Amino acid sequence: MFDEVIIQNQWWKQKSVDPAKLGKISRQDTEELRTDIRTKKITCLLGPRRAGKTTLMYGLISHLVDSGTPPNRILFTSLDSPKIRLYLEKEFDAFIREFVSSIVKEPPDRLSDTIYIFLDEIHKLNDWGNFIKYWQDLGLPIKFVISGSSSLRILKGSGESLLGRINFHTVLPLKFSEFTGKKTECDFTDINRLKKANNGLILEKQDIMLKLDDYLLKGGFPEVFDKEVESSWEILREYKTLTITRDILDLKDIKEPRILNDLADILAGSAGERINYSSFANILKIKVDTVKNYMTYLEEAFLIYTAYFYSKKQVISTRKEKKLLFIDHGLRNSLLLKEIDELEKTKIMENVIFIHILHLKKKELFPKIFYWLDDYRNELDIVAMIDKKIIPIEVKYSNKIDSRDLKGLTEFCKKYKTQGIVVTKDILKEEENIIFVPAWLFLSMI
Repeated sequence: MFDEVIIQNQWWKQKSVDPAKLGKISRQDTEELRTDIRTKKITCLLGPRRAGKTTLMYGLISHLVDSGTPPNRILFTSLDSPKIRLYLEKEFDAFIREFVSSIVKEPPDRLSDTIYIFLDEIHKLNDWGNFIKYWQDLGLPIKFVISGSSSLRILKGSGESLLGRINFHTVLPLKFSEFTGKKTECDFTDINRLKKANNGLILEKQDIMLKLDDYLLKGGFPEVFDKEVESSWEILREYKTLTITRDILDLKDIKEPRILNDLADILAGSAGERINYSSFANILKIKVDTVKNYMTYLEEAFLIYTAYFYSKKQVISTRKEKKLLFIDHGLRNSLLLKEIDELEKTKIMENVIFIHILHLKKKELFPKIFYWLDDYRNELDIVAMIDKKIIPIEVKYSNKIDSRDLKGLTEFCKKYKTQGIVVTKDILKEEENIIFVPAWLFLSMI
């Protein structure tokens, strides 16, 4: 067993992490994770498969080594390996003890300094929470860093036994500012600061807008960062298959996996729309409850996200129709197999803005973002609670916007006495209590 583990921990021999494992893109989560790794709590990276969790883990390992931690005090193990997973189901404690005695070469109860144990895709391991709790309860200088691609399995595994002992970090596909490598510090609710930020980027604007067109098509999964669109979409379709196979079918008793796969494809055409479960059930010739269950599985595996209707009354918010988003718009595009025209770009941009708002809330364990309808069914795209402030956002990826396009936003602002945001193609202005901001600038601030 340890022969395979040695292959996964080449820094024990090489004294450094292979640069190929560190990725090509600087992630904005890095500094926060470097701080968290020095705490006693378990560090948990939670998010979709292939969004960069493993790369961030390797980055943390490289940082530890560069900061003076002896390489043999750092263990990395991927639970994607069936062989390792089956062994750890039975011999988790023995595995830790063997690492400490054979590699660290110290008695487990007399460790001279902290050891770091990285467990990738830990949701694959049954009862992982109790395994780790045992070692946490011993009070030894052992820091666990774990990752998972199934939110429910991770949360169930942590349960009451590890309540308060885990710092969760949601890792999503690349934000636009990570895609471009340019982040602008600015408050998108302050028109004067927006104008100043806009002027500061005026020489780079055309390049940023060209990159935005590329980003709208390919999305933010790191592996497609430098790929052409067609090859990106092939990779993303493989991601969907891999996620369904490894993170849903491996964990759920699903009698007709083909239907789950077909449902994911069908949902791509409904991104940004309110969910009609009966319609999907009729298309697939299955029960409505089955559709609801399958969509829950897809959301647990971070393929889709459902937004709630905004209301100060929880019962109303829960009962109203939900709205469907994809966790990555490039993934949605790859499944849709449809030409991306200007109208389609507006739909894509709404998904992009939605997920970027989710980035702002990813420190929350169950982040909620909303939409809203007035009494005449005029829709407001996004309602977010950020720093205890209600921020309504309408996405109109165009330079031709009139008052009829903003009925939902204006009614919401009147009802809740708040300022509104309109994300445009390239309009920057303020009218009464509504700020119009270009998408390229808005996304560069997040």
